[in-house]
Amino acid sequence: MSTSGPSAAPIPLHIAGEPPAPPAPDVIGTSVEPGRQPAPAVRPGALDWTALGVEPRWKDRETGDCAAVLSPVLGPATGLEPYKRYAAGARQRGETALVVACTGAGERSHNVFSGTVAPGIHLPDRYGSISANPLPAGASPELADGLDHAEHDLGTRLLNRPPDTWFRLTYLKESGSSRPGAARMWPPPGEGGLRPILVDGLGDPVAGVWMPAGGGARWFVVPHGTDQRLLVEWLVQHALPAYVPGALIRARSTLVRDPAFATEAEARLVETIAEEQRAHELRQTELQQQLAELRAVADPLRDGLLFGTGHPLEDAVHDVLVAAGATVTRLDDVYGTESADLLAEYGGRRVLVEVKSANQRAPHSLPDKLLKHLNTWPGLTGTEPVDGGVLVVNHQIKLRPAQRDAEVYTDRAFADALTVPVISSARLFDWWRREDWDAMRHAVFGDTGATQPPEIAVPDADPKAPARPGLLSRLRR
Repeated sequence: MSTSGPSAAPIPLHIAGEPPAPPAPDVIGTSVEPGRQPAPAVRPGALDWTALGVEPRWKDRETGDCAAVLSPVLGPATGLEPYKRYAAGARQRGETALVVACTGAGERSHNVFSGTVAPGIHLPDRYGSISANPLPAGASPELADGLDHAEHDLGTRLLNRPPDTWFRLTYLKESGSSRPGAARMWPPPGEGGLRPILVDGLGDPVAGVWMPAGGGARWFVVPHGTDQRLLVEWLVQHALPAYVPGALIRARSTLVRDPAFATEAEARLVETIAEEQRAHELRQTELQQQLAELRAVADPLRDGLLFGTGHPLEDAVHDVLVAAGATVTRLDDVYGTESADLLAEYGGRRVLVEVKSANQRAPHSLPDKLLKHLNTWPGLTGTEPVDGGVLVVNHQIKLRPAQRDAEVYTDRAFADALTVPVISSARLFDWWRREDWDAMRHAVFGDTGATQPPEIAVPDADPKAPARPGLLSRLRR
């Protein structure tokens, strides 16, 4: 995105550090193998500043009128003249001091209290510093909550083009002792806060923005190795319009325009775009809420069928059979261990359901447990005849579901000799997630000839109904 306009001027940006060295000149007579061209000189950090709409101000250049500070290696040396002139200029204009500082570059140290520590960032005045602890390889940060538009865009860019190493950031405040007789620090330490933009799996910030309590500055802290073009583009296109629009006005940049001079057609279109944006954000919030509600129901059932044992597995099997339209009774509550786990009824057929689990392959003895319950069922008090039984097994739990055998028993001779159906809980889960109710009912009850749609048999959808049926009905709604 170009920032140039009919009369736009480059935006002055202070780049903390030394300017990149010019490319090495070609030397006449240099020996090169026949047929090969000399390799081009590598210029780390070389950018087309003009195309970015920026005038880079390096060391020994005026910084008092700069729009922001970019420090690609370490935080700017706040005690030196370039930063002091920049901060004084921003303060005089009533603008926010905007800094993008990279952390973690340089030699690392280790101690028993903080672990491995990389060079951090010293904040201005007496506001303290931000330390950096390298995270293990494979860390996967995510966006923090409550970000404004510019912060969200920066976080997204960092996730799309991540650095080689992420660092856990910690804000270390200057502190003065208040013990009687202790020397007092003057001036007293400044108050500020580090707000996360990206967080690691433990919720600790890996990129963030530090702001003093009284406002007036924003220090965006990102990992060393972040692409410099990414940072410059973000500064010009998002950070300056959001936090230092005066710098763009001075440069007469097309990225910011005074609404007072807009035509009526422009103003109407700007308002239409804003309305569309608000509607989109509202719709996205509604969809995210719906997704969260679905996951709140699906996650426990998914976990129960794929990794559960004991009662959690029984509950999950109960729930998917109810979702398929069956009436299911928990038998343990009535007969204890003398019967199977569940009694399922559908289309005039009644079957006992035995639910088992196995860390590895299922032992051949499991079907005998169901057969025993089928034999003792007629002798239990108050029972009515059943049409058979089915064994549900969550097998090879220690393996990822994709690595498990599709069938509970892979020994064909043994499987063909079985007199009761044996179904894996993973197969039940697959039918449930695809809402293939016919396949599930046929596997459990056989050919019932019933065509009752599952919607009719879904338990009460009232949110105040009993937890499990109500949750399932809301999930399928």
